[in-house]
Amino acid sequence: MIKLFAFLRRAPGLTFEEFRGRWQETDAPVACAGLDLERHVSRYVRNLAIPGAAVPELTLSDFDGVDELWFESLDALAAGAGGPLARAPLAPGAERFVDTGSAVRLVAEESMQFDRGFGSVKFIGLSRRHPRFTHDEWCRYWIDVHGPLAHGIPEFTRHYGKYVHNYVLPDDVDQPGRAPEYDGIVEEWLESVEAMARCLAEPQYLAVVRPDELAFVDFARSHMMLTAEHVVYEGRA
Repeated sequence: MIKLFAFLRRAPGLTFEEFRGRWQETDAPVACAGLDLERHVSRYVRNLAIPGAAVPELTLSDFDGVDELWFESLDALAAGAGGPLARAPLAPGAERFVDTGSAVRLVAEESMQFDRGFGSVKFIGLSRRHPRFTHDEWCRYWIDVHGPLAHGIPEFTRHYGKYVHNYVLPDDVDQPGRAPEYDGIVEEWLESVEAMARCLAEPQYLAVVRPDELAFVDFARSHMMLTAEHVVYEGRA
């Protein structure tokens, strides 16, 4: 499955509540109308940052929300979003509530790792690779090394209700032949913010998983968010 992500910050001068109101309530119908959802989009959710969420082990990003759309193929994305990488925020008039200059839009290929059917808090990690990797090497390391390492520690993964990899695809329209600015997007569902804190305090995470994360993710140039997912459109099965 192909996905389109848009990481958004609110426009200068807006409070978070004003941003949430305009994004969630006013602009979602406009965006939906412009995408011809039934023809092109399989699913559409909006992930809103949880106000006041804090975990001692995490430095959370200042992004306020993430638009996330599913497409059956790159062709469906091109037809539904105006090109392989639509260049503007999804909703017409989004400049009224989005800082368009700092928006990050990425196309990725989804890989479901597991789904146990629980979790109301969604962790989203927008990752840049450690400088020692190329983009392709980084994705392969995530698939072949880090993923199995984390999966093999039940004391750590028991906290996750769902775990998804998204491998960022190159932008062959605007930057042909150039590696993507970001490399991957991880999504993890947990029961609560407190559950995330417990997960990251697990001794086996600290001893085994965390050192490997530091070896392949450039955390200083990555972004982490704790969000609540809101379904805008659910396609027919």
